[in-house]
Amino acid sequence: MRDPLTDSSYNKIYKNLKEFSQNGENFCKQVTSVLQQRANLEISYAKGLQKLAIKLSKALQNTKKNCLSSAWAWASEGMKSTAELHQKLGKAIELEAIKPTYQVLSIQEKKRKSLDNEVEKSANLVISNWNQQIKAKKKLMVSTKKHEALFHLIESSKQSMTEKEKQKLLNKLKKSTKKLEKEDENYYQKNMAGYSTRLKWENTLENCYQSILELEKERIQLLCSNLNQYSQHISLYGQTLTTEEDPSNVMDKERRKSLIKPKLSRLQRDIEKASRDKEGLERILNAYNNNSSFSDAKSQKDTAALMDENNLKLDLLQANSYKLSSVLAELEKRPKPSHPCSNSIFKWKEKEHTHSYVKISRPFLMKRLENPVSRVPSGGQSNPSSSSPASGVTQLGNSLCKALYAFQARQDDELNLEKGKNPSQVLYFIF
Repeated sequence: MRDPLTDSSYNKIYKNLKEFSQNGENFCKQVTSVLQQRANLEISYAKGLQKLAIKLSKALQNTKKNCLSSAWAWASEGMKSTAELHQKLGKAIELEAIKPTYQVLSIQEKKRKSLDNEVEKSANLVISNWNQQIKAKKKLMVSTKKHEALFHLIESSKQSMTEKEKQKLLNKLKKSTKKLEKEDENYYQKNMAGYSTRLKWENTLENCYQSILELEKERIQLLCSNLNQYSQHISLYGQTLTTEEDPSNVMDKERRKSLIKPKLSRLQRDIEKASRDKEGLERILNAYNNNSSFSDAKSQKDTAALMDENNLKLDLLQANSYKLSSVLAELEKRPKPSHPCSNSIFKWKEKEHTHSYVKISRPFLMKRLENPVSRVPSGGQSNPSSSSPASGVTQLGNSLCKALYAFQARQDDELNLEKGKNPSQVLYFIF
């Protein structure tokens, strides 16, 4: 299976913004280098002009004063005055443009490294969890295979074994059952932790994205300020989970059913709890909307983030429940249940193991699009704007977006839009 981060819209947008930011930084350094050369030229020219003025003044010391010597004396003073102007222009460019720019670039470089470290750290957690799930799944499959082999050995050797041998094997089977239950719970917990690490990584990308936008804004303002100051100086001089669902296993139907049912019950309990949490968060958000004095902007944002996280958890739990319910229905020879995610579950094979994953679509919220649309012309999250959220998407209700017209993506970081539909991104989860 490919890298779980490869198809993430957040990841593509963040990388594009980093590339845009790097290009902007390179441009800023080039402009600063040009200004430094201009300042050096001004200062060097001023020094040369001063020398000539001094040399001319010395030549006039032993000359009689007349209209000709007075004219050359005036020329010498003119050189001194011009040298002083060029000296002031060179020093002004260094002090007011070059020095502040290098200071800002140095600070921004440290901030960007810190942001990149945060993103890398959270991305490593997602990849680590992904690998842990696969490892736990493989371990669970191997243990299940051994457990089933032991079970069939006991069943087939009941008549030929002594009571002592039988008891010994039964004790071994009991230990195997406990081990299997422990590994199953371990896999389930890692599976449930997957959505949490994924959301933390996305939130880190979103926060770092906004931080980089602020750094870009600061650098652009600096370049504008430098240009304005340079123009002024020049102007003044001239006048910036589980294996029971696997049909290839060796369990008989009754045992598979007896093992799937408790897992469905566990999922149902978690679904009910997540549903209650969702209702509670909805009541809190409604209270915030009905009476703004109950909360501040941070509380509303935090509650909305919890709602987003809970919705994703609920989708993942329901997808797990649907998958196991479908297997159980097949074993019991009854119609499979229906669910919106039925067409979003896929499988891939790795050696003798089969894994499955679900693609969960999440709508883009206006809060994720409004800043990139208004601030960035072509670099980072501007790429969602290349899929026309500014002109092709309108606000729907309080938070969702709706496409006003169809759009076919031409680049990897663009989104396909269908008229009247909500733009969304796709997340991948092993389960």
